[in-house]
Amino acid sequence: MKFRIGAALSLITASVLMGETFELGKIEVSDAKEIGQSSTTTVLDSQTMQDLERTTVVDALNTLSGVNIQNGGGRNEQMIMLRGFDVKHAPLFIDGIPIAVPYDGYVDFSRFTTYDLSQIEVSKGLTSVLLGPNTFSGAINMVTKKPTKEFEGEVGAGVFSGSGKDGYITAGTNQGNYYGIVSLSGSSRDNYPLSDDFPSNIKYEDGGSRNNSSAKDNKVNLKVGYTPNSTDEYSLNYIKQHATKDVPVYSGIIDGTVIADNITGKAGGTVHFWKWDYWDKESVYFLSKTDFDTWYVKTRLYYDQFKNKLDMYTNSSYTTLASASTPYDENTKGASVETGLRLFEADTLKFALHHQIDTHKELSTPTYTMQDEISSFGAEYKKALFGNTALIFGASYDWEEAQKAPNTNYGTTGVTYTKGAASNAGGTTITSYTTQKDFELGDANAFNPMIKLETKVDESASVYGGISKKSRIPSIKDRYSYKLGNYVPNPDLQEESIVNYEIGGTKSFELITFKAALFYADIEDYIQNAYVPIWYNKGATHTQQQQLQNIGEVSEKGFELEASFMLSDSLSFDGSYTRLDMQNESDSNVKITDVPKHKFFASTKYEFNKSLAWILSFEYDSERLTSYVLSNSNVYYSSGDASIWGTKVVYKPTKELALEVGVKNLFDENYYVNYGYPEAGRIFYSNVKYKF
Repeated sequence: MKFRIGAALSLITASVLMGETFELGKIEVSDAKEIGQSSTTTVLDSQTMQDLERTTVVDALNTLSGVNIQNGGGRNEQMIMLRGFDVKHAPLFIDGIPIAVPYDGYVDFSRFTTYDLSQIEVSKGLTSVLLGPNTFSGAINMVTKKPTKEFEGEVGAGVFSGSGKDGYITAGTNQGNYYGIVSLSGSSRDNYPLSDDFPSNIKYEDGGSRNNSSAKDNKVNLKVGYTPNSTDEYSLNYIKQHATKDVPVYSGIIDGTVIADNITGKAGGTVHFWKWDYWDKESVYFLSKTDFDTWYVKTRLYYDQFKNKLDMYTNSSYTTLASASTPYDENTKGASVETGLRLFEADTLKFALHHQIDTHKELSTPTYTMQDEISSFGAEYKKALFGNTALIFGASYDWEEAQKAPNTNYGTTGVTYTKGAASNAGGTTITSYTTQKDFELGDANAFNPMIKLETKVDESASVYGGISKKSRIPSIKDRYSYKLGNYVPNPDLQEESIVNYEIGGTKSFELITFKAALFYADIEDYIQNAYVPIWYNKGATHTQQQQLQNIGEVSEKGFELEASFMLSDSLSFDGSYTRLDMQNESDSNVKITDVPKHKFFASTKYEFNKSLAWILSFEYDSERLTSYVLSNSNVYYSSGDASIWGTKVVYKPTKELALEVGVKNLFDENYYVNYGYPEAGRIFYSNVKYKF
C-alpha cells in the first residue's frame, strides 16, 4: 500500500516489481522533460493488490482514499463511488479503452479480476481535459501486464469459503522488437457465508450460506506488440470474459415493513428473484505511439461488446418466469487520437480527439436498437514558469447526438398511462401505441475548462491547486427508459456539470511520506428523480410515475489524507482517511445515498525474514443511506457503520514459490453497503503461487 502515496513514487516502485510499465495502456503520461507531475493521479500496483488479497478491481479500489464501494444489490452489481459519484461520472477504462455498458453507463467492477493487471490508475478531481467525455469526478484505468524477459510468467490457484476456487496463469515473452503475453483466469463459488450475527426471521434469507449467491467468471487476455525502437510501440489486444451470476434477494425490514416483491408477477417490485444467465464481455483494440522527436502521436482503435441475459422469476424457487427474458447486445466502436508538441525546453501543447458510437440492442420481439454518438475534443498547454513550477490550462468540448431511439412502449394492446389523481380510474390515455414509434432525438453538449498550478518545492515536496469544470452526458437509459413501467422517459434530459476547486501536496521525509488533498465542488443540473402527475394503470392499482430531470444542485466538500511509514527494513504501515460531506442544496428532502462521510483504511506488513511475512488490514466506513420506494414515496434507511479486519500470512520456501493463508472479515462483522443486501461474513482462503 505504500505504492499509492504518490504517482511518481508508485511508478518507480511498480517498475521495480513488475518490469517495464505498459505505457500505451496508461491514460496520464508525462514526458520526462515536462515540468510538474500528475498530482491528482494515484497508482495502485499489482504487488499491493496481491498482498491485500484484492482479486477483483472493486476490492482493490476500495483500499484507496476518496473511493468507496457501491452495491447495486437488486442487480448484484458492485461498483465504486469516486468522491461521492458513481461510475457514470467516473468511467472505467482498460488500457485507455472505455468499457462502460452503453445503455446505462454502468459496469460490474466485481467481474474484473486483477490477475492480469500491472496497475490501476485513479484520476480524481482536477483530471486532464484530454481524457475524453464524462470524466465528471475522475477516471479509473486498468493497465494490463507487459512482459519484459525472454520468458516469464506466474501461475496460481486457491480455495475460499463458500466452496470457492480460483486459478490463473500468465505467460509472456519479450524478444526486444516484439513481445506477446497470454493470461487465463477463472473463479467460481457456490455461495458466500453470512455472519453468525445476521438476524433471524428475515424473509427470503435463513442465514448461513447466502441464498442465490453463486457466481462463475472466466477470462482470457491476449496481447502482442511491436517496439521498433526505444520510443515507438504498437500493440494489438484481445480480452474475452464470460460470467454467470445469481442475484441474492433483498433481506431486510424497514420500519417493520417488508418492501414490495414481485411474487404477483409484476416486475417492478423492489424484491427480485433474478439470475443472470450470462454476462459476457469482449474487447478488441489497437494501441500505438509514434514519436517524432519534438512531437508524438498516440492512437486507440477499439470495439467493445457486452452481451447479457437476465431471467426474472415470480417465485423464490426460481421455477416460473415473470415474462420472456430479453437478452441485451451492446457494443461501443470508437477511436481516439492524441498528439503533443514539445515547445521550447519544457513547455508542451497537447490535443486529443475522441469519438465513439454506442449501440444498445434488445433482442425482444420485435428487436429494437438505440444508438448514440459521443465526441470530445480537448487541448491542454503546460507552461513552465520558473524553477520547477508549471501552469497547466486547457479545455474540452463534448457533444452527443442520439441516432436511434425507438419508443419501447408498444405491443398488441399498448401500455396505458392515465393523467390525473391516483383515484381517477379513467383518466386520459397519453401514451398507447400498437406499432413501434420513435422518440424525438435529443442532443447535449458541454464546454469544460481547467487551470492548475503545480510546483515542486524540492526533491521531497510538491504542491498544486486549481479549478476545473466537468460534465456528464446522460445515458440512453436515463433519457428513454420506462424502467419497468415506473418512469416516464425524458428525451430532453441535458448534461450535468461540476466545478471543482482543489489544493493538495506531497511531503516526504527519510522514512515517511504524507499526501493531502482539500476539495470543494458545486454541482448543477444534477439528474434526480421527480414524481410527475401521471399514474400507470396496473389493473386495480395506479402507480404514480417518476421522471429523471435536471433539477439537482449539490455541494461537495472534503479532504483526503494519506501516509506511508517505513518503520524498519521489515515493517511498513500505510493509512488513508477520507472526509466527504455532500448536501442536496435544491431539495433537502432528497438525500444523497451510498456515500459514507468517513472512511479509514490502513494496512501493515511485517517480514520476519525473506521467507515469512504477515499482513494485517483494517477498514472503517461510517453509515451511508439507501433509498427505497414505499407507498409511492422515497424512504431512506441507514446501512450502519462497519469495521472490517483482514489478515494474511505468506510463506516462501523458495524465491519463486509462495504459500498463503488468510481471513477476510476476521471478526465476522454483519454489515451492509446497501441495506437489505448483507455482505459476506468471515471468509477463509488459501493460495499457492509460482513465478517463473
